[in-house]
Amino acid sequence: MEIADLLQRCADQLDGEQLDAADRNLLEQWNSRVRWLATETIEQFVATPLADWESLITAHAAHRHVWYDFFRDDITIDEAAAFLLENGNYPAFLRLLEKIAEVQTCKEALAAVAQNIADEHEPEPHAELMRRLMQAVRARARHDLTLSQHPTLVERTLVFYYGYYCNPWHLVGSVFATERMGTRRVACMDQGLRRLGLSSHELAFTTIHSQCDDHHASDWLERVIIPSVVLQPDLRRAIAEGVATCLVTSNDYLTFLLRRVVLERAQSAQQWLPRTIQ
Repeated sequence: MEIADLLQRCADQLDGEQLDAADRNLLEQWNSRVRWLATETIEQFVATPLADWESLITAHAAHRHVWYDFFRDDITIDEAAAFLLENGNYPAFLRLLEKIAEVQTCKEALAAVAQNIADEHEPEPHAELMRRLMQAVRARARHDLTLSQHPTLVERTLVFYYGYYCNPWHLVGSVFATERMGTRRVACMDQGLRRLGLSSHELAFTTIHSQCDDHHASDWLERVIIPSVVLQPDLRRAIAEGVATCLVTSNDYLTFLLRRVVLERAQSAQQWLPRTIQ
């Protein structure tokens, strides 16, 4: 799968921060296609006052997706492990913030991003808290769990690599959308994982993010996006494209996950039916 190979190369080059010209061209071509698929959503954001962007995000299907209700109420530990572990190529959030900080020209925006970076280390590095969570889930799941790089996951993740390597203002939009959707997402994950037996110590990542995602989302809009667009109005579309492609690819990804679980459960139930019933 060509885009899966591209994703892997993007992940492998993150420390060096550079893709070769051929891969950058592939990433631009990929983004052109995804941007076209998200055209309606992009134009909706471009035409809407910036102050109302949060409402557009929370009204989108990606934010309201039933996958998170399913995660909270019904997911098994193996299904949760597949969801979390398959995201191994998702770029470290701190690296995304550092890339965004490089292009800030407004003092208020730079201060807000710097605060967000500082928050990633409080009360201890969030990357370590996430690693603790992943280890706890992995330890409870079956050892022969099959992980896959399905196309919707690849596309959802490439949105962030496109912003990182090609357009940091596009990345601003994707990170803003992710933070705005974080409160519901993280709360449902926290409740689901507690139901599956994880401890408060193991769930420190979800606890901390449940407390700060709303604040961070407001900061992105009020202290980064709005003042930056006031200074440079042409940034509006790039940021809108980052928001929209993040929403559209996230919704496709979550829909795939739900359909996969339904299919796998149906197949499992069929295998256990007595022959006389089959």
